[in-house]
Amino acid sequence: MAELSYALQNKIDYSECKESLKKTSKDTENNEYLCQSSMEVYDFDCIVKKLYPQKQPSSYDSLIVDENRKIVYCIEFKNQIPSQIKNANIKKKLTNGKEVLDNICTNENVQKKDYKFIYCVVHKPAHNRYGNPLVDRELKFELKSYKDIYFDKIVTNDINYFKNVFRKEFQEENC
Repeated sequence: MAELSYALQNKIDYSECKESLKKTSKDTENNEYLCQSSMEVYDFDCIVKKLYPQKQPSSYDSLIVDENRKIVYCIEFKNQIPSQIKNANIKKKLTNGKEVLDNICTNENVQKKDYKFIYCVVHKPAHNRYGNPLVDRELKFELKSYKDIYFDKIVTNDINYFKNVFRKEFQEENC
């Protein structure tokens, strides 16, 4: 059985789809980055374009494969507050992106059951005038029914939360 990172780097050669997390967090319309990290990740949009050169399915922005802990982070960056983000768009990226990733795993003999898959939607902070931290912990974008079916864990939170978690998980300061 192959490891996912090995399949991405060598077997199917998506090495040219490696980018910094900063680059994959770029909002091209506004020329802004949500994250500043130079950590090398897979630009999942690049991988999807290579697999489907004519018409690409929706997909998330970044793929981080942590082989030591057997965790795969699928990250979608949105330079918008949650109320501006369309639920259908986030759901489509989740389902289509996971289907593409599942196909890569199947085609490259990667055992998906060996990994924990986490879908992260990272957005701009909402202006919570009541200061209720419970609101920020809720799963947004109607994704609750997708947990345990598509992903082991789903996280929807703002960039500040992501930065804190990112520092802890990867010992990286610059997100």
